[in-house]
Amino acid sequence: MPHRLPTPFELVDFFARATRGGPRPLPIADTAPDPGLFGPGTVTWAVMKEPVLILGGGRALLMQAAHPLIAQGAIDHSTYATDPFGRLDRTLVWVVSVTFGTRREARAATREVNRLHAAVSGTLPGPHATAPVPAGAAYTATDPELLLWVHATFVDTMLATHDAFVGTLADTERDTFVREWHAVARLMGVPARRLWHNAGELRAYVSEQTESGPVQPGPGSRRVAETVVHPPLPSPWLRPPWEAVAFATVGLLPATVRRGYGFPWTAAHEATHGALRLGLRRMRTVLPERLRSSPVHDFAQARVAGRLAAPPRVPSPATTRRRRSEAA
Repeated sequence: MPHRLPTPFELVDFFARATRGGPRPLPIADTAPDPGLFGPGTVTWAVMKEPVLILGGGRALLMQAAHPLIAQGAIDHSTYATDPFGRLDRTLVWVVSVTFGTRREARAATREVNRLHAAVSGTLPGPHATAPVPAGAAYTATDPELLLWVHATFVDTMLATHDAFVGTLADTERDTFVREWHAVARLMGVPARRLWHNAGELRAYVSEQTESGPVQPGPGSRRVAETVVHPPLPSPWLRPPWEAVAFATVGLLPATVRRGYGFPWTAAHEATHGALRLGLRRMRTVLPERLRSSPVHDFAQARVAGRLAAPPRVPSPATTRRRRSEAA
């Protein structure tokens, strides 16, 4: 846990850079005036434009890994331990593509994820077994139940993070957000009949899975969590701010999941996290609009409004030869 609580801006700025540093190209580039899966006026764009939501990334990963089979899939097939920031970066590219990209970009990004998932399968070894999930239990990344849990963790995490650090959504907007993300669930292969009609149904599902279902962290889950919370960093100077990020992440978890991971959490921790939440909410009210809206949201708004010039077309070799001949 952090020795000094950083300012809210320090937290957001640090996590947004994810140790990569410096400005980077946007992960979406299509200039066609296509609203994509959501578009202006949707609750999704209003929620996901908030830069502070990046602080929920670790929470989503920990919620997913709390399921022993998903944790085992990460251990067996993922680079989470050797390249945690690369994996985070690829996840963020997918999130941006499906949220703010055109439909072409959303479908392309999801096809790539589904292609990688098609090769992921295995069984749970004895040392990582839990009471609800015994040794030898089989997993595949295309299992509808596991896909449903992964989808739930993302939607639930975005709402939880927005509630904690922004806090402006009405109950009807939460319900709409849940339903809007059905479009992404369909692309990922989540059975439509299992999806939720509102945020209350989603919360009930998450509570059922974590309190009496299979989502109870085991040894494999805690192994993955160690890297999420304490990843290898390129410099020891980055450790204090990352510990602050980890503190923000752990504080967003449901109490049952936090206990399952063995994270210490006292009344003092809760009070400090409450101060962080309040500080971020207050900071947002005084920031200029350009700092309260993600660049990818601004790009998408300009794209839909037709304010982006299409990239220059590269002439074919035949056209180039013809033009040279005419010039001669």
